[in-house]
Amino acid sequence: MVSRTNYIEEGDISEFELKSKPTDPKSKWIQRIIRSISMYYKRCPYFDMKTGICFIAYDREDNRCPRDGKYEGCKILEEFLSKKYDEIKASGKPLPYDFRDLALV
Repeated sequence: MVSRTNYIEEGDISEFELKSKPTDPKSKWIQRIIRSISMYYKRCPYFDMKTGICFIAYDREDNRCPRDGKYEGCKILEEFLSKKYDEIKASGKPLPYDFRDLALV
């Protein structure tokens, strides 16, 4: 009988598993806001269903949403929330806990 151990070597961990456990407060806050978006919206709140335009990337030349409104894993949304985090922290205001509170700050 062969006994198996539940030890995981460092090389066995995939990049997705490493990214799924944020360690710094900024990435934890971004993940919490993205989870709160899923409570209120089926698609990204910055996505226009009729035209397929991403309102975050509206000023760019190619403003089409690359993920068709799916916000999980969207780099554009994560960069936007990262900028918002930096702005809020620089102003000294408390961080919003929910996505709907983000508009109030």
